[in-house]
Amino acid sequence: MMKINIFVFHIFLFRGEYTVPTIHLSLPESLYEELKKRADDMGVQITDLVKFYIRMGVKGSFDEDKDDRDDDKYSKMEENMIYLEARIAQLETLVSELMRKVSDNEAEDEEVEIINKDSK
Repeated sequence: MMKINIFVFHIFLFRGEYTVPTIHLSLPESLYEELKKRADDMGVQITDLVKFYIRMGVKGSFDEDKDDRDDDKYSKMEENMIYLEARIAQLETLVSELMRKVSDNEAEDEEVEIINKDSK
């Protein structure tokens, strides 16, 4: 397991007021290089990437139970999508059938009108 030393302090201004708390991390070179590569790939600074990872950890995003719950959610969403796709296919078939019937009825109406004109 990797050991991370965290030192929290405030940066003081000349007036004695402080800004944001600052954390210094001691990281192995390999981890730093990996973070640097990922940050470059994402187009962000390493500090922003570290803040993001810390925020994810604090919110429990790395929790395995959450991953299982997410898998269940995605599985349920996939089932729902399959159902909806099947239902859409049924509705498309129904609409096509209705359009065919309307077209047939219009053709019959035209035939009736033509026959009525001819009989007059």
